[in-house]
This record gives sequence, structure tokens and C-alpha cells, in this order.
Amino acid sequence: MRLPLQALASILSLAPMSGATFAAILAPNASLAAGVAQAPAADGLDARIADALKKAGANRAEIEKFLARYDAGTDAEKRSAARWLVANMDGHGHAVLALVDPKGERIAFEALDHPNLAKAKEALDALERAHPGAEFTKVRFDGDLQFASAEFLSTHLDEAFDAWRTLPWAKSIKFEVFRDFILPYRGSNEPLGLWRAPARARLAALSAANSGESDVRAFGEKVRAEVHPWVGFSDLFYLHPTDQGYDEMCARRLGRCEDITNMISFGMRSVATLCASDYTPWWADRDNNHAWEVVLDSEGRGRAGLSNRCAKVYRKTFAIQPCSLAMQKRDDEKVPRWLSSSHYIDVTDQYLPVTDAAVDLTTAPKGARFAYLAVFNGGQWRPIQWARIDGARAVFPKMGRDICYLPMLHAEGRDLPAGTPFILDRDGRTRPLAGSSMHRDSLMVTSTRPATPDADTRSTIPSTVVKADAGYELFRWSEGGWKSLGRIEAGMQDHRFENLPDDALYWLVEDNSEKLERIFTIEDGRQVFW
Repeated sequence: MRLPLQALASILSLAPMSGATFAAILAPNASLAAGVAQAPAADGLDARIADALKKAGANRAEIEKFLARYDAGTDAEKRSAARWLVANMDGHGHAVLALVDPKGERIAFEALDHPNLAKAKEALDALERAHPGAEFTKVRFDGDLQFASAEFLSTHLDEAFDAWRTLPWAKSIKFEVFRDFILPYRGSNEPLGLWRAPARARLAALSAANSGESDVRAFGEKVRAEVHPWVGFSDLFYLHPTDQGYDEMCARRLGRCEDITNMISFGMRSVATLCASDYTPWWADRDNNHAWEVVLDSEGRGRAGLSNRCAKVYRKTFAIQPCSLAMQKRDDEKVPRWLSSSHYIDVTDQYLPVTDAAVDLTTAPKGARFAYLAVFNGGQWRPIQWARIDGARAVFPKMGRDICYLPMLHAEGRDLPAGTPFILDRDGRTRPLAGSSMHRDSLMVTSTRPATPDADTRSTIPSTVVKADAGYELFRWSEGGWKSLGRIEAGMQDHRFENLPDDALYWLVEDNSEKLERIFTIEDGRQVFW
């Protein structure tokens, strides 16, 4: 596999799943199906609802029944909420992932059948040897438009409104904030479930003890602390790539960061407190990624702490975002998977000092409209932000600082280098790593990876030192790829390399490793890792 197996399942489930093209959001208003009365055209949802009904297929009658229930009533807020849900349901659903060989055949593997990650990894490694090229792949996607019943949707909507309208700390929450952060019935790509009533019941004692509380964020922090132990972290779930539903998490009481975040959001929404699910697709200074919950104030604002360096922080949304790449691209344009969803917003500037990074592209094929900035993660460059190409230049908004980036393009399903790597320093200045400096350094390499925090285990991953009995190869990034500069053979006492330009990017890789070594620059004769 291309990624460390410990990270793969988390990466697959953490990624927002993209739905069909959402061109309807920009289309003129269209009339709804028979049996569902039209809403005023001014709210801009008619075309999207009409499109959703078409995509519902055989389940169309259930979606129409759900809309008709509130259209026939006198509660204008519930009617608006029902329309908003349907207009934004496309792209949401339950994703089932499985191990698949290059021919598309499923390979039987269940991580939870093993006592720990090491044993599961052994079994998976054996399957990979027997089936070269096997990867975890989405094998089924049960879209909510095609599977959610009217009763399911109505139950969620009514229970959400009851909590919002009756609990004291929710009085300051405006309808639009309620709609965005309390009304949604799912967290990620888990199975559909009715979790509001049971979660609210589990929190009844806490709610009663805080009946005089009026600060929704203050009470939200208490709810978060109460719910967090409901699901503990287990690294075994890295290799169980399908997200768990509420009932599964209650039964197993274990999961990974995505599951824990979902459970906390379920608990918080059930009692009308505000919680967002934020994530970084790829850490900028280590491998893997992370998702976490954020307690919000009554205006829907908030952030959490970060354990590692982030290039981007995104916030999942139930609503379709018109400014997302998915909404800007044409049907025939392929984009990197991490940026293919229309259900997220960029909140990096709520966490970090950021810079709009202007980048010159050395490669910009005719007709290419979008360029990408990538960070190094899992032995590869991973696109993490996009921008429109203007001539041979692109400006990438709100980029995290003190990070190494590489400009890229995406063509025929591949991410291709399109410029010189650079450091965006702490002051927001760019430092190209072209390797053209006349100043040369001597370097004694001592490690391949620095110590780094692990947000999942809440521990520190120790540094990886250069071993006397192992072989290594030193690479430098040059002309769009990694070029070898020489080797350290097992048993060699001298681990020094000479005549190295001080404005280049390097990578020291141990023989037969998983390619998890970190890239570095040379400053004052020492390795500085990125």
C-alpha cells in the first residue's frame, strides 16, 4: 500500500465523501415534484430540492413525505429546516470500505477479529503479499437520499427542535446556528441511527444539575467531558476503515479519532450544545491525519488545541459549500480526493497565523485551471489546498506557516509536481528550495525522523536515529523528483555527506523501510526536519 497501514483506515474514513456534481445550486429555480408545495423562490433552495428528489430514485416518495409533513404544518422554522436538510443531503451517506485487489475482488479481512494492531498488521501484511496491490477501497455508498426514511428524518428533526426550544442554555442560539450545528443527523459516513433520544437520556442527570446554566459553551464543555469516556481510543480501529454508528460504538466502547469525534458530536447535539468536527487531512510535520471535536459558542465560533503543525484545518459541514472546489470544477475535471467534497469550510485562520501564498508554477499545461499545494506525509506529497491558475501563477489562501510545501497539478488521477518546493516561514515569507546556492555544507546525519506528538495516543513518538547496522540512501529534490546523492552502507562508521547546497530539500531513507522518514533542510550544518 502507498500509506502506512496504521494510518490508512483513518485516512479513508476521515475524507469527506463527494457526491454527484452540484450544478443545481447555481441553476435557476425549478418547481418541485407533485405533492410537495413550492417554497418562495427567494430562499434559493427549490432547484437543489428538485435535484435531490431526482437523485432519491426509488426513495423519492419518502423524501417527499418528509417535506410534505412540515409543508402542511404551521411551524415555519421546521418547514425551513426540512427544506434545508433535503437541499443539502446529496453527498451524505454510509460508506463501506473493504480490502480489494487490483482486479476489484474483495479480500476477506476484519481487523477486529485480531487481539491487537500488531496481529492485525501481520495478517494484513500476509494478505498483501498474496495479493500485491491490494488496497482499502470504498465498495459501497448508501446515500441518504436513497435510504433515509421520512420517519427517520422527522424523528431527528423533531427531537433536535425539542432540545433547542426547551433547554435553557440553548436560548441564545440563533436558528441559523442551530441548523448548521445541531440539526444534522450524521457525523461522517457512519450508518444512519436514531441517537438523539438515547444520548439525551444518558445526559439527563448532567442536564438537570445545570438547569440554571445560560452559557451554551460553558455547558458544552461539561457535556464534552461527560461524553468523551463513552468511546475509548484503540489503534486496532486504524485497520477497521468503516465508520461506526452510535449503537456500534456503545457496544464496543472503542474506536479511533473519527468515531470519538462523532460520539461527542452526537451527545452534544442531543442536548442542544454546539459542536463542530474539524480535521487536518495531512499533518505537515509528521505522517497521518487527525479529526477532533470543537466546542462552539452561541455564534458558532470556536477552536481546539493542535498537537502538531497544520497547513490547513477544515470544518465539516452538512451544508453544500458553493465556494468549494467541487462546486467550481467541471464534470470532466478530476481533482485530488481530499479536496473533492463540497461539504467543508476552511477554518485555518481560526487556529493559526496564515498567509496567502503566491506561487510561480514551472509547469502549467494548457487548459489546467487549478493548482495545488502539498505537504509531505506518508512518504508522498499530499495536496491540501487548491487555487485557480492565473497565467503561470497561483495564490493559495490561508496557508499555515513554518511548513514546507510543493506546488502540484492533478492530471489523469495523478498528483504531479509543478514547481519548486519552498518553506513558508513563521513570518509568512517564502524560501525556495531550488538547490542552486553556491554555498555548500557538510552534514553528519544522525536521525531520519524527529520526536513528535501523537494526537491519537496522547504520547510522543520517539525520534528515529541512524543505526550502525542499517543501510540508508540520501535523496535531494531536484527537477521534479527525488535524486540519489549517495548511500550509507551497513557497518560504515562515517555518516557524513559533503558538498550539499544549503538551499535544497533532503530525505534520508532507510533500506526496506515504509518510507516514513521526514524531509529536512540543512541549517548551520545540522538537519532541520519538516
